[in-house]
Parts: sequence; C-alpha cells; structure tokens
Amino acid sequence: MTARTRSQPRGSRSTRRRKRTWRYERITRPEIIGGAVVLVVLAAILIAVNPGTVASDSRDWILRHFGLGIAVLLGFGAWIGIAIWRGRQDDPRRFARQVAGVGALTLFVWGAFALNHARWHVGTVDFHKSTLGGTFGHALFGGFFGVLAWLCLLILSVVLLAPGFARWCAVNIPRGLQIAWERRWPHRVVGATARWIQLAFQRPDVPESDPAEPVFIGGGPALDDAPIVYRPKLDAASPSSTLGAGAAAAFGRPDAPLPPPPTIDEPVGDLPDDGPDDDEAVDEPQQLGMRLDGGPAWQLPAIEMLNAPQPSTTRTHDNAARAQLIVDTLASFGVDAAVVEINEGPTVTQFGVEPGWEVRYKDVPLRDSSGKQLTMSDGRPRVERVETSRTRVRVNKITTLQNDLALALAAPSLRIEAPVPGRAIVGIEVPNDTATVVTMRSVMETKEFEHLARKSRLAMALGKGVSGTPMVADLAKMPHLLIAGATGSGKSVCMNAIIAGIMMNATPEQVRFIMIDPKRVELSAYAGIPHMAFSEVIVDVDKVVGVLQAVVGEMEARYKKFQELGVRNLDAYNKHPRILKKLPYWVVIIDELADLMMAAPFEVEKLIARLAQLARATGIHLIVATQRPSVDVVTGLIKANFPTRIAFAVTSQVDSRTILDMVGAEKLLGRGDMLYLPTDAAKPMRIQGVYVSDAEVERLVEFWKDERFRDLAPEMSDELLEAALTEQNGGEEFEVAFDDPLLEQARELARHHKRVSPSLLQRRINVGYVKAAKLIDMLEDEGIVGPRIDGESREVLAPPAESILD
Repeated sequence: MTARTRSQPRGSRSTRRRKRTWRYERITRPEIIGGAVVLVVLAAILIAVNPGTVASDSRDWILRHFGLGIAVLLGFGAWIGIAIWRGRQDDPRRFARQVAGVGALTLFVWGAFALNHARWHVGTVDFHKSTLGGTFGHALFGGFFGVLAWLCLLILSVVLLAPGFARWCAVNIPRGLQIAWERRWPHRVVGATARWIQLAFQRPDVPESDPAEPVFIGGGPALDDAPIVYRPKLDAASPSSTLGAGAAAAFGRPDAPLPPPPTIDEPVGDLPDDGPDDDEAVDEPQQLGMRLDGGPAWQLPAIEMLNAPQPSTTRTHDNAARAQLIVDTLASFGVDAAVVEINEGPTVTQFGVEPGWEVRYKDVPLRDSSGKQLTMSDGRPRVERVETSRTRVRVNKITTLQNDLALALAAPSLRIEAPVPGRAIVGIEVPNDTATVVTMRSVMETKEFEHLARKSRLAMALGKGVSGTPMVADLAKMPHLLIAGATGSGKSVCMNAIIAGIMMNATPEQVRFIMIDPKRVELSAYAGIPHMAFSEVIVDVDKVVGVLQAVVGEMEARYKKFQELGVRNLDAYNKHPRILKKLPYWVVIIDELADLMMAAPFEVEKLIARLAQLARATGIHLIVATQRPSVDVVTGLIKANFPTRIAFAVTSQVDSRTILDMVGAEKLLGRGDMLYLPTDAAKPMRIQGVYVSDAEVERLVEFWKDERFRDLAPEMSDELLEAALTEQNGGEEFEVAFDDPLLEQARELARHHKRVSPSLLQRRINVGYVKAAKLIDMLEDEGIVGPRIDGESREVLAPPAESILD
C-alpha cells in the first residue's frame, strides 16, 4: 500500500460528514452541557452577590466553630488521600490501625488547640473567647473528663502508630521505677529538697552563746556519775567556737572557752523521739544527762574534724560501650548473654550479665501432599529449620572466659561473681579508669551509719560497695574481725578508720582500747588518749603474752560479776538497777599477728582462741591484722573463731583461700579495695574502703588529749597488766637491792652500750620482763639512763662510775 500524495483528495463526502457529526456529538455531551450550566449559574451568583462578603463570612464561621483544628482535620484528610494513592489499603488491618492512630493524633493536636485561650483575632473571630480549637473543640475537650480523654488520645496514638516502642515502655518503665524505689532515689530527692528548703528558710545568724547539742550518756534511775556528752556544733566562720584547745589548734583557731555545763536546776530538754528500740538500743538510760557535781562533761568530736567528701572524678569510660563489648565478646565465643544492669562504684563497675539460651535446630526436608520431596530451582531439596531443644547457658561458660573478657576490655584485672548473691545474674566487675576516694565523713553522714550509731557504740564505717551504697558494720555483732592483706593494700588505713570511727562516737567511759603494735609505727599515734585501757601502746613482743593474759583475767573477772547478778552479757549487766558504774567495751587491736606467732606461737594462739571463744558476752572484741596470711600465722584454730574477715589485695590464690576459704582476693586492685565477709553471708562483698588521712587522726588524738578531759579520764588498768606480767615471770615479787648482782650486770651493759632496753637485759642476763623493767627503772634513778619514751629504748646518759661497781 502506497502513501497518499498531496494531489490525492482527502476523502469522500460521506467521510467528511461523519467527522462533522463526531465533532457535534463531542460538544453536545451531557458532561459538557452540565458543566457549562454550572459555570453560568456561578457567574450569575457572583454577579448578584458580593463574593468577598460570602468568603469572609464562611471563613469566620469555620474558624469560630473549628478554630485552627480545621488545618489539622484537612491534613488528616490529605494523609488519607495520599495513603490511598500509594495503595496502603491493600493491607486492610494495617491501614485501619494507621488510620485510627493518625485520627487519634489529629484529635490530640486539635485538643491541644482547644485547651489554649490565646488573644488572637482573625476577622471577627476572637480566639480568647472560643479557644484556638473553636467551639466544637472546646465542647469536646473542656472540663476534667475532656482533658483526661485528651491525654488518653496521646497514649492511644502512640500504641497504634508505634507498637514496638509502646511495648518497650510498658516493660521497662515499671522496672525502672522499681529499681529507683529500691535504690531510694525518690527518698534522696525528697530529703535533699527538704534540706535545701530548710537551709533556704532558716535564720542565717546563730547566737554564739547557743549551747552544744547534747548527747545524753549515763544517768539512770540510780543517778550514777556518768557525765553528759556534748557534741559541739561548728560554725563555718568559727569552727572552734565550742571546741577546746586541741580541736581549736587543729582548725587553726586560738583557744576558745568550753560552754558552761548545765546545772541541776536547768532543764536539759526533751529526749529525741527517733531513738532506737528498747531491745536494740545502746545500754544508756536517757532520763537524766548531767553530772551531779556540776563538773565538766565529755564532748564528742564534731564531724567537721574529718575531711569533707571529695567530688567524683570525671568519668572517662563509656559504660554502655563496655556493656556492648562484653555482649559481643561472649557472642564471639558462642555464649548468648545480655547485660541487664550496670552498677558503677568508686573503683569498679559491675555489669550484671543474664545468661541466654542454647538453642539447637534440625533441618527437616519439605514434602508435598503426595509425599514427594520438594526441590528448589537448582535441584537442591527444600528444607525447613526446626528448633529441637532450648537450654540455659551454663554459668561456667561465662566464668571460663574471664581472661578473654579482660583482654577485650583492656582491663588489668577482672573479677567475676557468679552468681551475684540474691540475684539471677552474673556480676562482671571491671575497674574504672579513675578511682574515687571514699572519705570517712561521706559514709558517716549517711542514714545507714547514723541509724547504726544510735544502736551501737562500736559502729564502723567500712566504705562503699560496687553500686556506691554505703557499707557499715557493728563490731559487737561480728564479734571479732580478722584483717589480711599485702603491703600497701590498705590494711593499716582500714584499722585507722575503725579506731577513728569508734573515737568519733564513743567516750572513754564507753569503749577502751588495748593496742599491740610490734612494728612500733602504726598505732603509736594513739598513745596518750583517754580511751587506752593501759597507759601505753604495747610494742615489746615479750609483753604480748602478758597483755593477752591480762585481757583473759579481765574477761574472767567480768564473768564472775555476771554470775553474782545473774545476767548473761554486758548489756544486761549495765542495765541492772544495782550497777552504779558501768563496764566499758574493750577492743583489743593487734596490728601484726605474724610477729607474735614467731615469738610465742603456742601461747599467742591459745590466748587468742580463748578470747575469741568466750569474750563476746563480756564486751571484749578482737581485731587482728596480718600481712602474711599463711597457714602458720592464720591457723585453723584462729580462723575458726573469727567468722568475720576482711581481705585486701594478696599476692596469690593460696593466700586468698587462707583468709576467705575461696579465691578472689588476688584480683583486687589495692589502695583500699577489699572483700568483706560477714558472718551471715555466704560470699564476700566487694567494698572500696574509707580513707582516713594522718591529719585527721592527729586532729582526733589532739581533741581527746585536751587538758579539759584530764580530770574526766578513767583510771588505767596497769595493775592488771603488772599482775599478769609478774605471773608470767614465775609469780614472784622482785625487789632489787643496791648491791644486787643483776643490777651490777645491768650497769656493766650500760657501760658498753649507748642505748639499753628491757629486751636487751632479758637476752643478756637471762631475766624476765618484769625484772628487766625494774632494773631499767633502777638505772634511771641512778641517772645512768634517760627517761622512758614510748616505742624507744633508753639512752645512756653517763656510764656508771668505777666506785659504784666496787
């Protein structure tokens, strides 16, 4: 078929007629005619009516009844149109949920407009009268139930539009609230707010003549002579306003006079209502707290004597990243686990790991209805993976990866506690990049310690746990404490903290110390305080057996007193109405047990075991420390009678097993990092011990050695020690004559030495300690040796003359 040229006609007459008919039919279609009629009518309306007025009235009516919610409703309609255009109606259930969620969100936004009375004007509409949501919005969301429905719309929209997020909130928010309540975060916030309000509204000026706050000690129905104890209130501008000369010197202020004690005619005030219960309270009747003779009273040290808590150091590690690294490392070894909690402490952070599941699968071939095996396009059989078993991950799979976790976390050491006592998790303790110093004052100011101090005079501030919670203990309930740790691990600081804590809360009439320090440098700073039961810190190893025998004698004497009154323990004895003078607690502190076991192993072990078994009821408690926890020092007999133990960093697992009967202490970091094993715990607790500086100890010692306490200091028990030492040397009273051969031998030794001591005389002339001490006193009377200095030998002042020897 050839193409038509220009000279050929376009078509026949009938063809042209058909085209004209088709054009006419298109013009006369009903749609076109109807549209033209509508346009004509609209044109007539616009000619007859003012269009501006109609549009303005329509806009005002819409805004008055719908407000700005009309924009939200139009947006909702536009979203439905777009969703239908994109084909979301193909999934009816999902589309219906989304429409309902967006509709609820639309109503929520409209309600937010309806609850707002803004001073806006659009045309003749005043939104201050009808709200931004219009009259319809105000009718829907006005009133209490309208606001409640408005809030419910938000929750409904979140649930419908984000079901995963809503499910996460429903699971984790109650758990977080429970954890916050268990850790007492709301209580702390309320307490801090109350303290802030109290400080904000209290009077800034306090008269200097206000008396110190009384802590009532002694004075029961029998009106005994126990003095009242005042705890001074220190002012920031005048820290020594109520302290004596020692405390004033410690704070760098001149001496200040002691406030006058209350007389018998002056009321001493009401007793506090929040004291301990009768069955747990300290054995101190609190009815009359004054001295009958009007003399001076005991004063407890102020808490300001201790260093203020230090602010926490800036954390340089990311706990969330470390938690994810732990999960990834365990997963790389095929162990399914999840970190469910993170507890950051002063030294370490504990990651609570929850073991997952070991799931086993099996590939099952698929078959059709006729039993024929189905195959894929490449000819391989089609299979379905089916779960066959599900078991929990064993704990030892996590503990065996301890070194791998330490390598992944780049940690110097890592300790795993599996499981955490009372929790269904495994605790992985990772050291922090920077350790926070735990001051003693930060623990003593907590509610836990204050509550314990009201019940017991032997309260101890140990430190803070892995989650930062304060850890306190009562020595009276231990009842004896065994401390072990390598050199530099914090053992001596712990002992100083225990002694300082007791000195902060107890007077010399309540607690007495017996200190044995073979190293001569650790406990010598406490020499001269009125709390000492003997007049000196025992530094001579030869006197240790006699000291322990003296303590045993005191224990037996107390048991005889209990028997006479028919009581069973010290608390019952002090509460007895026939007792006018109460017995104090005795705390025996031995700094280095290894030196004593080397000098007299059999006697020391026997006496320590006897005291540990029987001395609890009499109020005598032992604190024994050693830096060599071997089986020949911490024997089985000693360890069996010391159920409460503290282990600092040691060098080997053998030492850890010796002190704790389990490994773990070899993983500690030192510098106060300890494992505390109380009597009622199956596993030890990790604690960062409190730090007490030498300056704090010096301030406390200066306070108690002040001159104002000289007349109040109780009598020493030196006669008990002298009797025990005499019995140790054969039970004979030794008198030295001027021409005694032993005295002449002592003079001869002094001629050939620059310094002499009782130990030197014991070794050279073969006498006991009592005889050697009396020979030294005779040489001092003759002017041959100098006066006694604690912890030092006697200096030879002048060699004896030949005439004396002749």
